[in-house]
Amino acid sequence: MQLQYAARAGDFVAKSDFDISSEYARNARLKPAFLVGLPVAAVAASWGLSASVLLGLVSGPLAAAGLTYLFAHLSRDSGQKKQEKLFLSWGGKPSIRKLRHRDTTLNPHTRARYHQKAAELLGKAMPTPAEEAADPAGADFLYEAYCNLLLERTRDTKIHRLLFEELISYGFRRNLYGMKSIAVLLASLCTAVESVSLYSAFRSTHQVETGKAIFLALSLFLLLCWLFAITPSWVKRAADSYAERLLAASENLGSVSGRAAGTKDPNPKPKGSRRRSNTTNDPAPAGGSGS
Repeated sequence: MQLQYAARAGDFVAKSDFDISSEYARNARLKPAFLVGLPVAAVAASWGLSASVLLGLVSGPLAAAGLTYLFAHLSRDSGQKKQEKLFLSWGGKPSIRKLRHRDTTLNPHTRARYHQKAAELLGKAMPTPAEEAADPAGADFLYEAYCNLLLERTRDTKIHRLLFEELISYGFRRNLYGMKSIAVLLASLCTAVESVSLYSAFRSTHQVETGKAIFLALSLFLLLCWLFAITPSWVKRAADSYAERLLAASENLGSVSGRAAGTKDPNPKPKGSRRRSNTTNDPAPAGGSGS
């Protein structure tokens, strides 16, 4: 199966980019798209059983026609549009930023250990603080090359399971943030519709319909989440966590020259199985052009 190079990510995929059987596609792409549409589903459900039955009748054919595939595309594309702006506002891709001597978010002794490992794996010495200050762009290119190498060497999702989970977390948050504008619009409209429906029912019966009140509360809760919880800083926490996990994974990797000389590969390919990817054609926030 052809491996796809991740757009602006530096990662590879072993499955179809939008195969919903992929754990990444389901959690990082489809779930954000479904959360965007959840208030609409709540409005449909509040209309009663007939609307719910109708929704069930049309959802199957729509899914078969590629609705979930479309959702995956929309979610991924929305997240990618926001990603570059996020990186600029953060001062660079998290993994590259954390390798810089001037970065203050990583323990300097830990960074020195990562630089030593990078020199071993790349066969090139990492810039000194003075060299980095004299040529920041050149230093970033070298850091990026190292992160690309790490992404290539950590594609096995079984061996690097924690790294894969951090990637899913970042992809989920990034894509949610990418769809924030349309999500706020839909949640606002649905909250207004639910409010009018609840008020109209109260005027007719002089009683508060529990079902409508619950769906209104759900729509309002989602709206508040979109407005105040899904923010750039919320996405950044996941991106930083993935970057730190990627750099930490380097300490369990052997150098290419060491393996050529007979050193045992610490990440051997399981017999009779194909190497799995730890990502999809999406974010990889921590390395290459992804973070």
